[in-house]
Amino acid sequence: MKYVLAALLLMTTALVQASFMPAFPVFGVVPNLVLAVAVCWTVVRGQQEAMIVVPIAGLCLGLVGSRPLGVALLATTPVLLLSELRALRLTPSDFLLTVVIVFLSSMLYEMVLLVALRLQGETVGWFAAFLRVVLPTAIVSVLFTPPLYWLVWSRSEVLRRVRAFA
Repeated sequence: MKYVLAALLLMTTALVQASFMPAFPVFGVVPNLVLAVAVCWTVVRGQQEAMIVVPIAGLCLGLVGSRPLGVALLATTPVLLLSELRALRLTPSDFLLTVVIVFLSSMLYEMVLLVALRLQGETVGWFAAFLRVVLPTAIVSVLFTPPLYWLVWSRSEVLRRVRAFA
């Protein structure tokens, strides 16, 4: 049931990201809400659930976006690698770790998309793309992380309380 809930949340977020957010860009870019939700889920719920939820996020991004399905799925894989930082307990707060992972994951996601464009024969201005797309998207994604983290965290807390009383 938890994966169905995750899939519904990610698909809804992907639809909002693809249809609503481009009409209201923040600092000229659209935040990657789906990636932020996947990172929040990974940090709050753990690596085991991340192995299912992150590929679902990649599929959702590929289905509603204009990029090829496999590229979006490939671009979300750094989330799984960066989620290993949770096990190291580098920060006292999971929220701070979530913000750092969202920032890094967003940058890596956009860089993978740029590499895919380059491999398809498109010309990529790396420095300009980094300054105009990669960095602003990562910053804006971090700005949208607190409400998304709260949504995932609060739902997780409700599930933990229900299991404790069962």
